[in-house]
Amino acid sequence: MLKIYNSYAVTRKQRFINALVTGIPAALVCIGIFWVVSNIIGVYMPVLFIPAGYLISYVIQRFGKGVQIQFSVLAVILTAAVIIIGDLTTFKNLQMIMLLFTNGVSGLWNIGYRAVALILAFHNSRII
Repeated sequence: MLKIYNSYAVTRKQRFINALVTGIPAALVCIGIFWVVSNIIGVYMPVLFIPAGYLISYVIQRFGKGVQIQFSVLAVILTAAVIIIGDLTTFKNLQMIMLLFTNGVSGLWNIGYRAVALILAFHNSRII
């Protein structure tokens, strides 16, 4: 009897590991870019979180090739890590970070940039 077996098929666990192995360096690159822009150039641009969320979700979708919700959760966790670490490296204390969100209309824009980045990462990280 002839058995047809695809030896190159990747399991769900291997796809998630591929997404994890490629998603973490993408997040580190995004943190590095945000740090350079905010600390060396001296311009705080929270709008950079949106391309970071898109880049992380694209890398996870491209290399993970998953359809499960765990790929979206991974993208959201990595994007949230970029946001948190980016803010902590720019503003060294928690009071300055809290001032970002409570500063009237500017605070709403800061919350909006982060929300859009997280939503974008969630929706674009899986193959649907």
